[in-house]
Amino acid sequence: MLYRFVLSLCFCLPLLASDPVTLAFFQDKPRSLAKDFYIYEYLQRPETTPQEAKALFGMVHTMNMRFFHLFAKKMDNPAYKKISKCVDLDVNALLKEDNECFNIGITLNKISAVPKTQLPIIASKLSAKSTLIPIVKLMQSPDVYTEALQHPDLFLTLFNGSISAYKDGIFDQTSLDSAYLSTLSNNPKFNAFAMSVVQNDKLETLQQSLLRFKPSLHVKSKTLFYLGLNALKYAHVDQAMLFFEQSIESASKQEEKDKALFWQYLASKNANVLQRLAQSRDVNIYSLYAREALELPFPEIVSPVFEGSHPSFQISDPFAWPRVMNRVYSMKNEEVQTLAQSFRYADTLPHYVYLMERVTHYAKNYYPIPYPEEIANYSTHRQALMLAIARQESRFIPSVVSTSYALGMMQFMPFVARDIAAKEKIDDFDIKAMFHPHIAYWFGNIHLNFLEKSLYHPLFVAYAYNGGIGFTKRHLLGGAFKEGAYEPFWSLETMQNEESREYGKKVLANYVVYRELLGESVSIKNLFETLLIPSVTDRFRN
Repeated sequence: MLYRFVLSLCFCLPLLASDPVTLAFFQDKPRSLAKDFYIYEYLQRPETTPQEAKALFGMVHTMNMRFFHLFAKKMDNPAYKKISKCVDLDVNALLKEDNECFNIGITLNKISAVPKTQLPIIASKLSAKSTLIPIVKLMQSPDVYTEALQHPDLFLTLFNGSISAYKDGIFDQTSLDSAYLSTLSNNPKFNAFAMSVVQNDKLETLQQSLLRFKPSLHVKSKTLFYLGLNALKYAHVDQAMLFFEQSIESASKQEEKDKALFWQYLASKNANVLQRLAQSRDVNIYSLYAREALELPFPEIVSPVFEGSHPSFQISDPFAWPRVMNRVYSMKNEEVQTLAQSFRYADTLPHYVYLMERVTHYAKNYYPIPYPEEIANYSTHRQALMLAIARQESRFIPSVVSTSYALGMMQFMPFVARDIAAKEKIDDFDIKAMFHPHIAYWFGNIHLNFLEKSLYHPLFVAYAYNGGIGFTKRHLLGGAFKEGAYEPFWSLETMQNEESREYGKKVLANYVVYRELLGESVSIKNLFETLLIPSVTDRFRN
């Protein structure tokens, strides 16, 4: 069958050969997420020895707790094993352990989940050097809220570090005046506090307090934007316009400026604001909407097309690109541009574009269509959606590895890729096949078939691709994208999962651009309108 022929093409590549990886394999490989992935896979083998694990520990590029747990399991290191065990225990389990384990695993988040009666026991087990001592002392106060107000830094620490139920029960008691909010805003922790308050409708008193806030220099652009949304929620349009303008002034990224401009337009319906937004050189859902509304030409898009194959660069070698980038980091701009020219081939189009984006400081809007022959038989909609997702996931670099060890252009987690391979009855599937564009697109199409059976809109598919279909269904059934003021844009901005929220917006913009490039334009205004389905059950395909 065709897929077996394609797989045979993958496995003939030198680095994708299925020969067993040995410890010697790692010696000449550059520190990179690709190397971390191979180490992670190696550590999961039953035959890997403690000595081998110890040798690999110093080769890790990016350590995380999941990785550390695996090392601790493999290595003969009692200290590592203890840390691995203790960090995952809840408070009740920690209280049964010795003081060392308790102090390793205890956090404010865990403490805020227990009854107040347990706090004296927790306090007695804390190390004398623990930064949690003043917090636990505060939490034992008869009136925690009133006492916390006397200590602004502790107020913010306790709020930001506690679970939602604790916040809801303790902090929404009285309004905060503008002077106190100004004091809080001088602390960097204020940004997390304000964002959390705005996104939690159970903290209505605090939300209304934020209407009195006069922004300081320490407040981030993103925080100012959400303070603007909060003002709109309570119909304080003038205050919202001020927050949005301050967000524009302090933003470093054009998309952040465009977002605040877009909301100024929604709040005011001022055509001059829309004109200002349409002048943006960045391509995003906001600037696309402004151009379409004003019937302006589509923004300038750069989509290079090359021919042939690179004579020496293996696109599916997961260590080839890290070696290139390790050189790029120390290069001058003109040297990077010269290097980019050496990648002007069809199979290294993504690498060329990646380098040119770096050279131009992202001033040009590059939207390549790499390996078009692999998706030529799909519908225009499916081609655009796959390209939109791949651009956001990997910038189309075939051999890229993420911090969570998602692999390839379409960034499949190994367990998802293996599940698809099993369902497709692919014998002896090697996970390294995900570094080949043929397999990445093929598996991506299979996964999108699954997602689009239930989800009708590109935005919802993007949410599910990033956060999972279960997460997406819970979000939609939870009340998002209902009829209401500023919808569907309100729901676009208030999803609490920031990663999926921003990912969805970027994929939607990519989708519109790729539909244009593929000769079948789509209206972003219509895409926004079709987000609002009156019946919750109608949001899913039967």
